[in-house]
Amino acid sequence: MIAEGPFPPKRAVVFRSVLIVCIVLSTCVAILNTLDGVWGAHEPLAAGISALLLVALTTDYALRLYVSGLDPIDDDTPLAARLRYALSPYGLFDFLAVVPFMVGEAFQLPADGATVFGIVRFLKLARYSPALETLGVVALNEMRPLLASLFIMLLMAISASTLLYFAERTVNPGFKSVPDAMWWAIVTLSTLGYGDIVPTTPVGKMLGSVVAVMGLCMFALPASILASGFSEEMKRQNFVSTWHLVAKVPFFARLQASQIAQIANLVRLSRAIKGEVLMREGDTGECMYFIVTGQVEVKGKMGTFILKNGDFFGEIALIERCPRTATVKAISRCQLLILDARDFHKFVANDHALLEVIWETARARMGLEQAPPPGGNLPEPKA
Repeated sequence: MIAEGPFPPKRAVVFRSVLIVCIVLSTCVAILNTLDGVWGAHEPLAAGISALLLVALTTDYALRLYVSGLDPIDDDTPLAARLRYALSPYGLFDFLAVVPFMVGEAFQLPADGATVFGIVRFLKLARYSPALETLGVVALNEMRPLLASLFIMLLMAISASTLLYFAERTVNPGFKSVPDAMWWAIVTLSTLGYGDIVPTTPVGKMLGSVVAVMGLCMFALPASILASGFSEEMKRQNFVSTWHLVAKVPFFARLQASQIAQIANLVRLSRAIKGEVLMREGDTGECMYFIVTGQVEVKGKMGTFILKNGDFFGEIALIERCPRTATVKAISRCQLLILDARDFHKFVANDHALLEVIWETARARMGLEQAPPPGGNLPEPKA
């Protein structure tokens, strides 16, 4: 029920959907509870709904705690494996989502605690949000430049507040001390500009203008660092994911690591649901497909047959440079690697042995007798 991965079983999808609804509803209840008398006469109903949500979240935590000890890693004991999960970030989020509420009910703790931990429950959704996890990785990877930019911003804020303190302290009560002036410096550097404190002297206005312009440049630095790091991390994750998928396809098992890396840069990952038509007979052949997981049904002039994990299709139209010779439909959820025609010809041009394997498969499907042309060149288009 708590299975992860791109294609979890249906019961896992249902369980995950119910859990997400419970997390969102419980967070909404915690927020609405801060309004006086929001429930009115429906207070018992709201309390009952909160109790049901708590039971669902507690069940999720108990399941994960139990399952984490069923398959220990590194020769750990089940107790050590469960302790590792409990102390992991996701384990702590799951803990904070349920245990404080139980303690609060048992010992009648203040309602503010329920509000805080009720909103913290929303962090459980990070498990189902790869973007949040990626952002955390980026923040850790870019920690040094982020700290450097933070130091520069603090230095600018202290310098600006000190200069405005000396320029305005005798005529402006908003700058009567450096800490007071620091509020103005932070608001100005961040380009918020509340306007509650403003310079009034000519020197103060001139310095304020310089600080405002510097803020436009300075506070964009952390954002650019995170944006660049996020982009690089996404590219790295996509490459690693594609590399592993390529390595899993038996057709590429004979390739060296450098060749797998090359093909990983050429293919793109696609998913298909059950019943989806991937290509139709007579269409223009623009790519070929490799099946990582799932099964497809091929219907053509040569008959009907099933392809599964490790098989490929769509190569005939690329080799023969002719329209599609069959209609292919997914008969289960599929994970596919797609290789465009131009990249296909570029890749096989340097690997004649790989081309021969593809050609042999295509020849068998077309029922042809001839062998591939000498040198592994692609045959001429059919008339």
